Amino acid sequence: MAQPRYSRSSRAGQIAGFAFLAATAAMAHAATAQTTVPHRDSRDRLLATNACVKCDLAGVDLSGLNLMGADLSQADLSRANLAGAYLTGATLYQAKLTGANLSGAVIGGANLSGADMGGVNLTRAISSRANLNMANLARADFSGAKLEYSNMEGAILTGANLSRTDLYESRFLFADLTNVNFIGANLHEADFSHADVNGVATDATTTCPDLKPGPCDMHALSESGEKLGTLRQSIFASDGAMSREDPFQSFLTLYGG
Repeated sequence: MAQPRYSRSSRAGQIAGFAFLAATAAMAHAATAQTTVPHRDSRDRLLATNACVKCDLAGVDLSGLNLMGADLSQADLSRANLAGAYLTGATLYQAKLTGANLSGAVIGGANLSGADMGGVNLTRAISSRANLNMANLARADFSGAKLEYSNMEGAILTGANLSRTDLYESRFLFADLTNVNFIGANLHEADFSHADVNGVATDATTTCPDLKPGPCDMHALSESGEKLGTLRQSIFASDGAMSREDPFQSFLTLYGG
């Protein structure tokens, strides 16, 4: 049987096709290099200078590192592994930490104001006086964490898990606590003034703000707060602060910088 003959035009088409595939592969390789090299450079810069403002550190492994006092303002740390990291006094103002792992991290005194921390893992994290005001903490997992004296004023915690969390004297003024799990949590002296507490879960294992066992009357706690004119000054993010929809708009008008 005679073999089919290929015209010069069909061979030219094949050559052009191979050239296109090669160019596509080269572009893909270049794109991969462009996404991985900055991560490595940013990590090296952070370790060398203890600062990496607005850096791309998405998905980077920083677990167990000593980042005390590090400046990571507005850095992209989404999906980063910060498990067991020491972030005492670190600045993560408006940082992106969605899906990051901070389990067992030490964040005492850290500034996470305005940070996007949706779905973050903060199980067994250790903190005293961390600033999480105006942060997005929707669906965050704080179970078993020690977060006494934490500032979560105006934060969004919709669907967050704060079971068995020590929140002694923490502040939740005007926070969105819709469907938050406080079962087994220590809420002694916590301030829920004017917070949205619809769907909040507490039970007999919860320590209420008055030191009595739960279930806690969260609506009474929210409505019994100080009047707007006597609320203590909050430390809110000013320029570029995360936008908030009602019911927080009146509060932001008063206290937003």
